[in-house]
Amino acid sequence: MTDEDGLELVMPFVTVTSKGGPHDDASFTAGWQLGGISMLLLMGRPTLYETTIRTDCIAQADLIAMDRGYVLKTGESGVEGWSFAVFARATPIAGDG
Repeated sequence: MTDEDGLELVMPFVTVTSKGGPHDDASFTAGWQLGGISMLLLMGRPTLYETTIRTDCIAQADLIAMDRGYVLKTGESGVEGWSFAVFARATPIAGDG
């Protein structure tokens, strides 16, 4: 998968339609990124994680953040279609497990 700026993925996705596979490129890459973020928040439990995500994935990223005990803050990145995302571990409510 190559975008108009000539950037390529470090690990090519060979099952996407642009490579002759059955999976939609945008959906596959969105799922790959959000799955990675989900696992990082679950297993790594960083206090703060900053990254760039596709703007159309913010709603799903927010659900992942809530499920993993984080609060998501987003802002413009200056690149169309992409947003800055900050996942901050939520402070537990007093008396909450």
